[in-house]
Amino acid sequence: MSFFREEKCNRCGECFTRCQYLDLGRAEAVREIEGLIAGKPGGKVLGGCVSCYACDAFCPYDARPYALILESWDRRYRERGLPVRASYLLPYHEPNYRSDMEARMNPRERELLARWKSAPVAGEVLYPGCNLLTAPYLFDLRVLDRLPVAGDWSLCCGEPFYRMGLFEVMEKIAAHLTAYYADKKIQKMVFACPACLNMFRTVLPRDFGARLDFECEYIVTWLLREMDAGRLTVTHPLNRTVTVHDSCHGRVMGAEIMDPTRELYRRLGLKVLEMKRHHENGLCCGIAAGCSNYMPHTILGAARRELREGAVTGVGEMAIYCTGCYLMLNIADHLVRTGQDLTHTLELVGEAVGEKLPRTVSGRTFSILANITKKAIPLMVSRKRYKVEKLETEKKN
Repeated sequence: MSFFREEKCNRCGECFTRCQYLDLGRAEAVREIEGLIAGKPGGKVLGGCVSCYACDAFCPYDARPYALILESWDRRYRERGLPVRASYLLPYHEPNYRSDMEARMNPRERELLARWKSAPVAGEVLYPGCNLLTAPYLFDLRVLDRLPVAGDWSLCCGEPFYRMGLFEVMEKIAAHLTAYYADKKIQKMVFACPACLNMFRTVLPRDFGARLDFECEYIVTWLLREMDAGRLTVTHPLNRTVTVHDSCHGRVMGAEIMDPTRELYRRLGLKVLEMKRHHENGLCCGIAAGCSNYMPHTILGAARRELREGAVTGVGEMAIYCTGCYLMLNIADHLVRTGQDLTHTLELVGEAVGEKLPRTVSGRTFSILANITKKAIPLMVSRKRYKVEKLETEKKN
């Protein structure tokens, strides 16, 4: 199974020369891409990649060089499986750090999760994804009542497995989602996370054969349309400056994600001061950095770089539109402490329409960090490995 488009690649090395992590010159980048195409083990790319996906955005010929990295990790997984320390960090595995949060949620959040699980899956719906299910308070706004939410933990898009190169698992997830949505009368599915949007619209059907017969739309596009129709009105302009964290999937999807998000911020009354590296050249939140070696210090190191990049702007607040990035950077902030407010787009919307959400993220992410420390870190010393033989949802059925 190969998703790299070798016929489109002219070995220019642009993909790795522009990488914000590898620090490769042009000639070295060309040698690296040639080595990956030849299937050679090792190399600076495989050793230093944080799985940020940006090389696909940098490639001028749409050759998909990121696939070469994922294919190498797929071979590694097929040969050796995963270290057990990775299990607690992955969806479709029980327990995991996201689903463990449900027991700690307040009654209102548990009510939201129950409602979303039993909601009719038809018409225009919002797909919550694992990250919004971990922070359901973000969608508890009256101005969003017109957009019903439908989904639960059993319907993860599989994005973490994709970024780790676990193609066998992705094929199972694609089949599972295809079967679930086959008889649902959905016209449009709206996504709060660019990651889930990219997976449903592009990766799952293109690479793994999923059949998902509905339109997919980014929530910011939906919000801007609500504003244009007069159904969402800014009553409390925010009148302050933020910097913006661009997600990995946002970079790959480009102007559809990054430009409307900044337009929404402008309409909310915010001024954007960009970081030194932004848009396609921005840094990862860190959550994907563990895909290369499954080590928490690698994840924290990448998150620290982005937090410090934001702190250098001096504005004191980072706006984050990807819920996974929002959770990851807030988790890391408990350890790095840069003094910034790390605010989700939906929190900004709520504040601007006079429905300011409670600042739940600090306690929520501290609990996540504590659970990871308790349940995943002790497995660091284990040499045991495993394979994802079945999805947890398959076992329950």
